Amino acid sequence: MEVVRRFRNHYFLYCYLLFLCIIGSCNLKNSHQDPEEREGVEDIDEDLGEDDDGVAGFDAANTGNDTAFDERDDIEVEDEAILTDDDAVYDDEVVNNDDTGKDFPDMTGAWANLTIFKGSAKVPLLGSTLPAWAVMVSKVDIYSQENSTLKAHTEMCRLKAGTATDLVYPYLPDSYAESLGNVDKTFYLSYGENGEIRFRQDKLWEVRSCTLDDPENDPLPTDINDERVFDADNSGMNGLYMGMVGKASGRAEIVQKVSTILDGEFNENGEVYGITTWFEAQSVLWTDTFLLENGAPTSPAGADPSESVFIFKRIDPSWDCHAVKENSAALFPEQAALYPNEFK
Repeated sequence: MEVVRRFRNHYFLYCYLLFLCIIGSCNLKNSHQDPEEREGVEDIDEDLGEDDDGVAGFDAANTGNDTAFDERDDIEVEDEAILTDDDAVYDDEVVNNDDTGKDFPDMTGAWANLTIFKGSAKVPLLGSTLPAWAVMVSKVDIYSQENSTLKAHTEMCRLKAGTATDLVYPYLPDSYAESLGNVDKTFYLSYGENGEIRFRQDKLWEVRSCTLDDPENDPLPTDINDERVFDADNSGMNGLYMGMVGKASGRAEIVQKVSTILDGEFNENGEVYGITTWFEAQSVLWTDTFLLENGAPTSPAGADPSESVFIFKRIDPSWDCHAVKENSAALFPEQAALYPNEFK
């Protein structure tokens, strides 16, 4: 027994000495640590030592519930991604792309717009369907450009119609165009597949000498005394005055609705050239000849769509509608050669 007791005493003595050596080694290491680092370590030690129960309570509350940490980690990752995107805003390329006004030509200012409807019409007196057309020249003031969206006032300066015969042909007095007044329009710019700059006007309805709640679907009035009809051209009668001249003559008062879609692109001269998709409907309110009882509406049917075109050209800002009308043949010489009577 005495031997066993001595062994135990020596064993405990050995463990005690080993413990002292370990403590001494740790104190020696900390004595060489940077004071500031050591101060931080002591603060942490004190915090941990002040409320062991609090630490245990936190661990207990989250035992088996790691989702709390996962959600926090996810939030931190998302925050890092947001910061990365915010930093990209300062990249020169991104900033320039945001200023999309620099990506498109500045179109604000004065323009002359030629629009041609090419189709067919049933010619009075002849009773047959022949090629027919309408030639319109407008003054366009693009007063606002925000990114790719253009806002404009348009004023009709010239509107003439023709058919492929000299026997009888439609007569539209200047009062017809002048009565149409200003129309507000919106145009859009975009980039095409090959990097070209595209120009577009979505479908726009114009209702002439009457009012319609739904131009797309409402039929035109047929009664000259309809409350929706008015004397737009001051001819003395409700409707718009149109005539027929040639081998037979006559007069009619009509109302009209027209839709247009413009789809084109800029050319190398800074002009806009494209295709016009259009529709026209007429209603005759009054006439002095049976030949004009059905009017002379022009239809896109039977014509090559590529012959219905539009062109925008810049003009002197001082020009009014009269100047645009007088200079329209010089502005659009190729089209004036194709339709000489309509540019007189």
